[in-house]
Amino acid sequence: MTRINTNISALNALRNLNTSNTGLSRSLERLSSGTRITRAADDPAGLTISEQLRSQLAALRSAVKNSQRAGNLVRTAEGALNEVNSLLVNIKELVLEAANNGALSQDEVDANQAQVNSAVESINRIANTTKFAGKFLLNGVTDYVVSGVAASIDELTIFGANVPAGQTSLAVNLRVTAAAERALVQKDNIAGTSAGSAISLQITGNKGTEVVVLGASLALSAMVAAINNVKDSTGVSAVRSTDIINSGISFVSLNFGEDQFVQIHDLDADDNGTRWLNNQRDTGVDVTAFVNGASASTRGLVVDFSSKSLRLQAVLDANFDNGATTAAPRSDRFDIKSGGLKFQLGDTTVANEKEFLGFQQMNPLKLGKGGVGFLNQITTGQSYDLTANPDKASEIVDEAIKDVTNQRSRLGAFEKNTIDTNINSLGVAIENLSAAESRIRDTDFATETAEFTRLQILVQAGTAILAQANLTPQSVLQLLG
Repeated sequence: MTRINTNISALNALRNLNTSNTGLSRSLERLSSGTRITRAADDPAGLTISEQLRSQLAALRSAVKNSQRAGNLVRTAEGALNEVNSLLVNIKELVLEAANNGALSQDEVDANQAQVNSAVESINRIANTTKFAGKFLLNGVTDYVVSGVAASIDELTIFGANVPAGQTSLAVNLRVTAAAERALVQKDNIAGTSAGSAISLQITGNKGTEVVVLGASLALSAMVAAINNVKDSTGVSAVRSTDIINSGISFVSLNFGEDQFVQIHDLDADDNGTRWLNNQRDTGVDVTAFVNGASASTRGLVVDFSSKSLRLQAVLDANFDNGATTAAPRSDRFDIKSGGLKFQLGDTTVANEKEFLGFQQMNPLKLGKGGVGFLNQITTGQSYDLTANPDKASEIVDEAIKDVTNQRSRLGAFEKNTIDTNINSLGVAIENLSAAESRIRDTDFATETAEFTRLQILVQAGTAILAQANLTPQSVLQLLG
């Protein structure tokens, strides 16, 4: 059929040309923007997945920044503690010099004491001024607040605790099911010494070995005194026994735990070839403890516990676990009220994406150990200054160094094993999520260029065909003559 008013061929060519032009326009948009999805209509399902991936990527990048900032804070505290450590080492050197008072004049001891005073004051200043972004780190402000600690717990340090949302405190129940023990060797039925003759007793403990000569017919109390005179060299003390037959002596390690031992040997055999004590040896026992129902790691009277929500160390009183058994355990409860620092290290705010860390007070009032002394007590006029008691001052400095190095090692472990590994794992996640998001959203230039070329050809061909279709009605003129 030949028509003029309606050119079906031209309309068909025009429709196809418009389709090619639309496709070419979108291809140009993808090539110029580098993005395959520029509007929801391009790929509705792909857009939904892509936006979810973008949201997670943003959260992961924020988590990396949080982790890096947490690392900066930890390194600030550790750097300050490094200086405290150096000062304590210097103090130790000065204390040992002053202990050599047989070769030093009082003026030289006083000069050492002045340096000690200055170093202690510097430690106090560092502890009270170290801060990160206005947050004090070592003056005790960021330590945990604990209530209800019984006298049966000598020392308690909270390294990290998560007080659950909606609660005002975290309850901690410390349960002991088996008592810690000292190493113990007993000798009973003593009435003076054996057969009225002297005994050369070799005493060995964790600190070393000494030989003590117990004179003939020596009184029991004198035996105990002679053995205790060398306990600082052997690590073994003696007490008169009250729980064995007749009178006797208990040779006891100074401390509790499996790493403590006592070995007693009589070097002099009697005429019958027997000995007062023949290489008798015993080792101590560590306490068995549970924290909130979970087994804790123990060493002597020290209880270490670590879980996702709680990390602590408790040093028990020697009488804490007297009579403790599996059937009738000894328990104490305390509450962690507040304190510590919370670090958001993951891409969600759930509890297992957070880490908690407490910073113990590091000033001279706290550096040291109860029963031994604290660093502020070695300054001029205090109980253990270099003139009054250099030996005790040295012991206090050793405890202070232990406090600081323990804190530094915990911070180092947190930085290395938590922060650094977290940053590495987050980096891997970001890399893979970015690749997944790119596959959905980004333009594949090789494919799109081929499509663009195809559409260019179709537009050119469509334009030429439309021109030809528009000429078709002119054939009617031939019919009109």
